[in-house]
Formats: sequence, structure tokens, C-alpha cells
Amino acid sequence: MTVSGNTTSSMDRSETDRGHTSPAERVAPRTFSIAAQDPDTGAFGVAVSTALVGVGALCPFVSENAAVATQSYVDVSHGRNAVELADRGVSVSTACEALLEDDPHDTYRQLHGVTAADSFRYSGADCVDWAGDTAGENYTVAGNMLDSADVVDAVSRGYADADGSFADRLISALEAGQAAGGDKRGKISAALLVAAPEPKLYHNLRVDNSDEPISELREAYDLAVETEAELPAVAEDQLGEYPDAIVDFGLKR
Repeated sequence: MTVSGNTTSSMDRSETDRGHTSPAERVAPRTFSIAAQDPDTGAFGVAVSTALVGVGALCPFVSENAAVATQSYVDVSHGRNAVELADRGVSVSTACEALLEDDPHDTYRQLHGVTAADSFRYSGADCVDWAGDTAGENYTVAGNMLDSADVVDAVSRGYADADGSFADRLISALEAGQAAGGDKRGKISAALLVAAPEPKLYHNLRVDNSDEPISELREAYDLAVETEAELPAVAEDQLGEYPDAIVDFGLKR
């Protein structure tokens, strides 16, 4: 596993406490994420945390064929277009390289992701330090404005060493990254987004504004797992006999 990164910045980062930064400073992008494929189920997923409100609306993009995270100074079209191209059979590396080539501000972007066939990761030279990325088998990790490279290393190890379901392991990766130092200026939001052959309630979870977003994401995941397991019995108690299809909700992405 190789970690690549930069340590160049034009911003003053002497203040590290979220309570001592202005609102403008707090919207500066600082993020860590993992994009992965579960080869056992064919699912693709992204888990991400940042010190910006509503990261789930900005960074994670998934489909039946790809998982992509767009971050730093975000261009959401990069994530959307990358997965759409993957759905047409374009490799994620070819898709992302083409998108960045057409972007006049590519040096401010971070973009990474996976398909079943390949992976891609890019950290622009103007991303705020510490910024960089790494990759393992069937996953990529990237972060910017972090305490150090230890954060992306921890996310990588946290995912590789975790047990449990695919979604569970993605959250474990975030937990490991936060334990290693996480975002320099705190934490506000976190999100989990998964595209799987069998969608689950816990495949699209967001914590948009919290002092402990990753902990709350874990709580939401645990509750969703419990709810999904109990739903058939609850439906039977409420309805008696019922068609199985009515508790097969599907999932919005």
C-alpha cells in the first residue's frame, strides 16, 4: 500500500478548534472518505466524513458499477458523470482522467473511486494539506486538510481489518480515521451510500450537522439494521397476512 500526498498550503491553519474558527473558515473543505467494492456481493459504496454540513449531498456517488467520491473544492458533476460513464462501460480511471482534463480548476479537486475492473485516485496540488490518497484491494481512500497521512492509513487499515457487512466495514473505516486524528478543524457531517443488488434501509444514511457525526452514523446504521430485521414481524402484527412485496421498499440513491 502506497500513500501519496502533498504538504503545500496557502491557508493559515493555526486554529484547530472548531469553536475558534469563523463560519467562512469552517466551510473550507476538509474530508476523508473511502470508495469500495464488495466482491462477494457486487455492492459498491462510499463512506465519508467532513467538517462541512451535509457531506452526503456533495461527495458520495454510487451505481451498480462504480463508487466515486469527489471532494476538496467539490465539483459534484465529477462524481455524477464518473458513475454514469462507468455504467456505460468506461473504466473509472479513463472517466475520471477525462473529467479532470476538462476541468480548469482540477488542481483544487480530490477524486477517487473503483469499479470491478480498476480504480482511480487523484489529489490536486492545491488541495489543503495534509492531503493525499491510498488504495488497497477493491478500495481507494483520500483525504484533505487532515492531521497527517496517518488518517488515510488508518481508514485503509480500518476497512481491511474490519468484520461484518460491507456497510458496517465502511463505517468502521471512518471510525478508524477519526480515531487517528481525522479532520484538522473538527467534524460536522458524515454519510454512507451503497448500491447493492439487494438494497437495505442502512444503505443510504446521513448525519448532516453534529458534533459527533461518525458516532451518530454508527447509531443510525445499528437502528436501521434492527428495524430491517423486525419489519416483517411488525407488518404481520399490524396487518395479519400481507404480500411480501409491501415491505420491499427499495432505496433512493
